[in-house]
Amino acid sequence: MKDNLFWQMIAGLVPLPNAARLLGWNFVSHEQATGEMRVQFDASESLTNPLGKIQGGMLTAMLDDCLGPAIYATLDTHEVALTVKMATTFVRAASPGQITGIARMYRRRGDYCYAKGELRNGRDETLVTASACYKVISLKQRD
Repeated sequence: MKDNLFWQMIAGLVPLPNAARLLGWNFVSHEQATGEMRVQFDASESLTNPLGKIQGGMLTAMLDDCLGPAIYATLDTHEVALTVKMATTFVRAASPGQITGIARMYRRRGDYCYAKGELRNGRDETLVTASACYKVISLKQRD
């Protein structure tokens, strides 16, 4: 494992971001060989729309909190990644409860990383899919 911000968070050395706590984010696994990231969200009633379903913006935030970690898990200690563009496709309504996020970084070209992923409900049905581009920023001080 690398000693970057993501792995420090997983090790409990830095706290979870506020947004991750709001979404009920939990790390499940990261497969180094395939780059697959798995996370789970305990989607509470506080994330619902008037129909009692998880609001679409919250699902998009969950996807960003799944695709982003797929990128972060691969970064060097001095790097962070910012979401540049994200395309989300809603497949079916999501109810409160456990939602699994599965994502994979599939390309890095220079300062840009590309990832795709999906959210699945407890019946293993796809709820939402997304693809995204992230810009990698170096935190090293320049002379």
